Amino acid sequence: MMFKKALLALGFVAAVAFAQDATPAETAAPAVTAAPAETATPTSIETELKEEIAIRDSVMAVQSESCDAEKDSLRKSLEVEQAKSANWEKSYEAMKKDNALCAQALNVSIGVNEKKKEEVDEARSAGSSMVTTSFLGGVGLGMLILWLITRN
Repeated sequence: MMFKKALLALGFVAAVAFAQDATPAETAAPAVTAAPAETATPTSIETELKEEIAIRDSVMAVQSESCDAEKDSLRKSLEVEQAKSANWEKSYEAMKKDNALCAQALNVSIGVNEKKKEEVDEARSAGSSMVTTSFLGGVGLGMLILWLITRN
């Protein structure tokens, strides 16, 4: 916004300077012959120089304001980018920490599931060995009784 104002002011100053530099033929005024430079009075030359210096000073002031506005804008942009960078870094660190906690929890969960699976497998194998042992014991006892019966 400030840059636009500075640009408009610069355009206005340039228009004023252009209007002052215009010759009588360019302004559509009646043709008047210019007086030779030798006959010009020192005060008129001095006032012309002062006007030129004033115009140049105003142009320089507008340019200075424009540069100051641009500097301020760039500083603000830099501050915003630094704040964004710090925010992104904090977010990254938080995500990294959360990821580490998640990985640790996953490893613990996998370890617990592995232990449960091993316990279930051991219980199955123990149960099946008990059934097999019980069956073989029954068959052995039955053969012993059959042998005792057939022996007499």
